[in-house]
Parts: sequence; C-alpha cells; structure tokens
Amino acid sequence: MTDINCESVRVAAMALADGEDSPLGREEVQMHLRNCELCRAEIEPMRTMNELWSSHERLRPEANLWPSIYERLGESAPPFSWRVLLLFGAPLFGYKVLLLVFQAPPSLWSKLVPVILAIAVFRYLKANPFKINCELTLRGELSS
Repeated sequence: MTDINCESVRVAAMALADGEDSPLGREEVQMHLRNCELCRAEIEPMRTMNELWSSHERLRPEANLWPSIYERLGESAPPFSWRVLLLFGAPLFGYKVLLLVFQAPPSLWSKLVPVILAIAVFRYLKANPFKINCELTLRGELSS
C-alpha cells in the first residue's frame, strides 16, 4: 500500500487532473483533500487554472500561408551545380587519400586543412552558408 501524506496526495491530484495514472486512487485523494485544509488550499488554485486553460480554444489562422511560402522557397533556392561539389570534394578527397597513403599520424594540420579548404571554396564562391535570409515576404493576395 502506498504511504498517504500531503506531498503524495498533491502529486497524485495533479496527475489525476492531467489525466495521468497516479499511485493513489481518486477516492483516496478526494478523501484526503476533504480532511486536509493545507492540501485543499494548494490544489484548488491549480484546479481553477486548469479549468481556465481548458475552457479556451487555440486561435487558428484563417489563411493557409504554406502555398505562398513554398512557392517563395522554390524561387529562392539556387540551382544545384555539380561543379561546386567537385570544386569542394576533389581537393578534400585528394587530401584524405594523401593522408591514408602516407599513413600520416593525426595532427593539428590534418584537422585544419579540411576547414581551410572549405573556407577557401566558400570564399571563392562568395557564398556564406550560414547566412539567414530574413526577408521572406508574401506576394499577392491570400486566399482563404
């Protein structure tokens, strides 16, 4: 049998209010709350707040924005180019093959060279892969 004390009753009452299982039965919790003024004073505001939250419905937008966003994302995506992949991949692959062929022990340079190659490629492309585009705007009228 579970030990019934104020703390266990409070935890069980909150679990029951949330629709979860509790080690104490609903009858045990209600009986304790009838007899214990301290627990009742703590549980009642939580019960009131729970009822208040449950009585409200979440607002839902009337317009479906996804088609406009999807269209805009498709327009802003740069075309994929195999040359860019080769420009970045070939030197990196060659460097890793050289490390394997010469069985070079791990060092600071073996970790820095790939990073330097990546920086060089992005610098050559004049592209910042970490840039965030905050200018997402909708065009035209939204239809419901």
